[in-house]
Amino acid sequence: MPKLSAHDAALALLAAALIFVVLFWRLGTPTFWDPDEAHYAETTHEMIATGDWAAPFYNEQPFFDKPVLFHQLQATAMQLVSDPEAGARLVPALAALGLVAITVWFAVVLLSAEVAIVAGLILMACPGLFGLARYAILDTLFTMFMFGGAACLAVAVLRDRPRLQWVGYVAIALGVQVKGPIALVLCGLTMLILMACSADLRRRLLGLRWVLGLVIIAAVSAPWFIYMYVRFKDGFVNGYVLDENVRLFAGSRFGNQPGYGFYVQILAAALLPWTGLLVGRLVDDVRALRRGEQLDAVEIVLWGWTLAIVGFFTLSTFKLDHYVFPAAPALCVLTARAWSDVRADERTSRHRAARVGFQAIGPILIILGLGCGYFLLERLGLSRGALMVPVTLTLVGGVIVAGMFLRRSRPPRVPWLVTVAMLTTYVGLILFVLPTLERQKVIPEMAAWVATRAQAADRIASFRLNRWTPDYRFYVGRHATFLDDMDEAEAFFKDPRPFYCLMRRSAYDEFVAKGTPLRILYEREGMGATSGRALWRTAAPLVRFVVVSNGQ
Repeated sequence: MPKLSAHDAALALLAAALIFVVLFWRLGTPTFWDPDEAHYAETTHEMIATGDWAAPFYNEQPFFDKPVLFHQLQATAMQLVSDPEAGARLVPALAALGLVAITVWFAVVLLSAEVAIVAGLILMACPGLFGLARYAILDTLFTMFMFGGAACLAVAVLRDRPRLQWVGYVAIALGVQVKGPIALVLCGLTMLILMACSADLRRRLLGLRWVLGLVIIAAVSAPWFIYMYVRFKDGFVNGYVLDENVRLFAGSRFGNQPGYGFYVQILAAALLPWTGLLVGRLVDDVRALRRGEQLDAVEIVLWGWTLAIVGFFTLSTFKLDHYVFPAAPALCVLTARAWSDVRADERTSRHRAARVGFQAIGPILIILGLGCGYFLLERLGLSRGALMVPVTLTLVGGVIVAGMFLRRSRPPRVPWLVTVAMLTTYVGLILFVLPTLERQKVIPEMAAWVATRAQAADRIASFRLNRWTPDYRFYVGRHATFLDDMDEAEAFFKDPRPFYCLMRRSAYDEFVAKGTPLRILYEREGMGATSGRALWRTAAPLVRFVVVSNGQ
């Protein structure tokens, strides 16, 4: 067995540290964040409790938000792991690890081992993956299946390995089972973009067995949709097909939505501090096209995939930051390729903008470090131990900038310093930021207080908890009535049967002023919604919450 070189051993150690810290360290320590984590976890918990693994329910009502596969996998993990938060987050964490492995494989097969290693490190260390891999929602699983399927199809056409297309079709079908037909829409849109951009890709893509592939996708994914229609009839059509897909994309159900540049900003932040390098790659490619040069097929595939995802969700009337996460692995490969090209060819004009982007990494780290240091010292109520983050970012940025002044601006084979700086940042976030936020989250503790005192016949309710409602439902552990209308709430309170209701103190005062007989059983102060403002040393936006019952 060949002995590992010092370089390979150090690389393996760095990768292991990233995997441990980014994906698994203290995974179950925070209670669920509002509102999505608890919503998904409660749906999965009810699946376990009822034994109905075919249809998702939330608060004992059909939940038509997404298909069932994520909940089935999450339920399996929650049954294997005793800690509910760790179990609920295990599937996203493992899916993120699988996504990194797929990205590395894709880059190895189509580009080089050097690009693959850098792409894997960039993806593992990017803020977007850190956030979603530790968040109990389906986006990392969806991205793993989606990008995995697309990667298999790309390798099938670009390396003449047609058998891989069957793996790709199955992966896309699993993506449909995670998030619905949007998987087919994004893959189909990517295919149209690629065929429009390259005659060679058009010929190769049309050479795949698309008809049989669609049959496979339908055979794997359609039975659940047919079952749900047969079981719930028009309720499923209206709740899932229309509300959660057509109207969500084209309707105007939600106001104050961000503008067309929203996802560009999200991706720029999610890829820090490599954003400048990626922008440089884009500028270089555009300049090459203007000179009449042809981009290679891999480059077109990566940009086409990104354009399809960002373009589609930009046109949607409803936007959430994590919707464009499937673009992240392709952008990380593009960034890694730019890193490798700048390293291999320092002076050619073809990579001029990418060189500028590489040179911006050091200043970006310094700016991030100084900004974090200022807020930590002047504004944030965090332990002084958190200074490890701004100090590391600033020092690493300074070392990189100093290397440029010494005319040693050629990128190393592996981005050691940048990766270590990001790793240190995540250690600081887990050690100092997340516990500070956790201390301000009182809804899970108040829900548990209600759960230990309420009798079987007592009614459980909440009034206008808004984003905290799913947390309350999960931690109270039983059916709850969600009250939003004042008249509806007063009718609920007038019923002589005993109840426990969680609300803001301001709402309680309003009810009492109107003569509603309520009494406070328990009161706490905490965050009204999860927000970075809870970290401020002064003027934290805390809210008083109360558990109330019958006034008698």
